[in-house]
Amino acid sequence: MPLRPSSRWIAPLAGLLVLSGSAIAVRAEPQPAAPPVTQASPKPGYTVPARRPVHIVRQDTGTSLSAFFDSASGNQAKVLNEMDSLQISMNNDIAEAVEAYYAQPKAKLIWVNGKGPTAKAAQALDLLKQADDWGLNAGDYAVAPPQGGDRGKALAAFEVSLSSKMLMFLQDNFRGRIDPNKLSNYYDFKRKPVDLKGTIAQLAATPDLMVVFDRLLPSNPKFAQLAAELHYLRTSGQGGGNSANINKVIVAMEEMRWLPQEFPERYVFINQPAYMAYYYENGTLTLSMKAVIGQQDHQTNFFDASIKTVEFNPDWGVPQSIIRNEMLPHLKRDPAYLDKEGYVVSVKGKTMPSAKVDWSQPLENIGVVQPPGPDNALGQLKILFPNSHDIYMHDTPARGKFASQDRMFSHGCVRLENPKAMAAAVLKAPVEFVDQQISDGVKKDMPVPEEVPVYVSYFTAWPTDDGVIHYFDDIYGRDAQTLNAISATTASRT
Repeated sequence: MPLRPSSRWIAPLAGLLVLSGSAIAVRAEPQPAAPPVTQASPKPGYTVPARRPVHIVRQDTGTSLSAFFDSASGNQAKVLNEMDSLQISMNNDIAEAVEAYYAQPKAKLIWVNGKGPTAKAAQALDLLKQADDWGLNAGDYAVAPPQGGDRGKALAAFEVSLSSKMLMFLQDNFRGRIDPNKLSNYYDFKRKPVDLKGTIAQLAATPDLMVVFDRLLPSNPKFAQLAAELHYLRTSGQGGGNSANINKVIVAMEEMRWLPQEFPERYVFINQPAYMAYYYENGTLTLSMKAVIGQQDHQTNFFDASIKTVEFNPDWGVPQSIIRNEMLPHLKRDPAYLDKEGYVVSVKGKTMPSAKVDWSQPLENIGVVQPPGPDNALGQLKILFPNSHDIYMHDTPARGKFASQDRMFSHGCVRLENPKAMAAAVLKAPVEFVDQQISDGVKKDMPVPEEVPVYVSYFTAWPTDDGVIHYFDDIYGRDAQTLNAISATTASRT
């Protein structure tokens, strides 16, 4: 497949996006045929942010005397004073920032003077019109030009509208349009805060908007590759066949905004639709391997955390859901099943053979543990990054699963094809050291020398380090949820 055009199409946005190297050549793999998917457990409907009319109460400014001598100040005061009668709806947090700024006695107009919009307003409008290039919807940020018989009121409406749209655009780019935690229980992110009051003050103070944009717009080179891919797909002339990939890229750009603006120098990245895990050192990919992720009814979550510990020769405390759904049917046929399989069973802390346990009692009373050993479900080690979903990376004795194309076999945790190499990487140690820790068969925990960020992610379009955009099946049906939430958000802003 030929190389894509370089990302110089982003020239109108120069200064907003720093691309690695002089150009990024992008290629794409063909999209595989999508198998039937199961929708991720949705929360009932996506709740869009609350909106309300802005209510600007101007404080006593004492400008009447200066206006007597200075017509420019008088024109500005007239526009500012017209703001108390405006009925412009915006998200509640943006409305609060706009109200706080324009209510100040010393507030200055940002986008207009007494005659009309300024050059700074023209720059802002030009940037907002390019929102589609960022995987956003330019219609969300459209601002009507000043119109109507009352010039002061028209300029006031334009001024406030442009301020609110600029804040929305910057906030959307920094943290995403939608709150992923409202999509389903499979998302878990601490949403990135935006200082809206500080941002509008900075918009007012700076003559060059790029200063503000550079601070809040995505700066990850992978985001730049996705933006270049989106432009290519929209202009390649291949018709409707590109629509599925366009949607995947738009979702991927939205998802990238939930993650840090820039990835650290050292991190682990897991992409569930690719069934792959990667380790980066000094910003360079140094290790990649196949991964097994959760089944449709035990989906792996999308979240970030920090690796803190490697556990060698782990035992496995069997979750009660597995005892109930998978072990009890065996026990009904053979009460000694768990004894034969080598599990240790306890009732209220007292160890006893599984054949003597009254399995009709509440399962909360019963513990089932698989001791360390070659048949342990967690294999020889697990890599822990504390999270509320009890998800971790681990070894597995079921090595044959890695030969499958679709590797959804776990109960949510991530099984690694080469767990020793990953453990050695996060421990900053050779693989031989890992082998030594395993050799005595004793369970032990070892803290990593420094915490390693891990991103347990879900991208159906992703740029790998070879400059290729790869497309993957939406195995959990989550992209549709994200697109629906984006559509609901746009509808609420209209």
